[in-house]
Amino acid sequence: MKLSLMVLSDGKARGQTIPVTLQQFLIGRDKECQLRPASQMISKRHCALLVKGGKAFVLDFGSTNGTYVNDEPVQGERELKHEDLLKVGPLNFRVVLEVTPPVNKPTPTPPPAKGSASSDDDVAAMLLALQDEGSSGNAPASAPVDPDGVPSGTTVHMVSPLAGEQPAEGEAKASEKKEPPKKKESGNTSAAAAAILEKYTRRQRS
Repeated sequence: MKLSLMVLSDGKARGQTIPVTLQQFLIGRDKECQLRPASQMISKRHCALLVKGGKAFVLDFGSTNGTYVNDEPVQGERELKHEDLLKVGPLNFRVVLEVTPPVNKPTPTPPPAKGSASSDDDVAAMLLALQDEGSSGNAPASAPVDPDGVPSGTTVHMVSPLAGEQPAEGEAKASEKKEPPKKKESGNTSAAAAAILEKYTRRQRS
């Protein structure tokens, strides 16, 4: 909280603001006072402004010409409010109070939702498992690539049917196409062999 007095009396000081920077601010003609008006109507120790507990007060020391708040005489101590009119002898002031807003404490971070830690652990375990599989020595060797970096060779893996199962119609046709055509067997293989042998012997004699 900041307390100050705005001068309302006629004169050169009219409109000026006097800051009250002490918890006990004395007004009077005594040299120990913080505000010393040059007027014989002000007592040596006329009154004091007090700041305590976040509030402002005025305390009259039994002055000759009195201290007034909103035209009411002060008997002892009285609390001051913002824009109160304070009269000290012939001098008039307006009370200016600036209340400092309280500092808002930061909102505490909410606790993590239940199950979030276990979910994070599961994801981490899955990532580690994938990494282990990719770095294991049993990983298949990479396929050869051509000069353009495109993998060569077939990527289709033929799976043999289990015992007792009939291959699918498409698979049966594919296997039939891949089998090489069988040569027609000659009616008499021994006769063909004898003919070849006879030609060979004739060439040697000639």
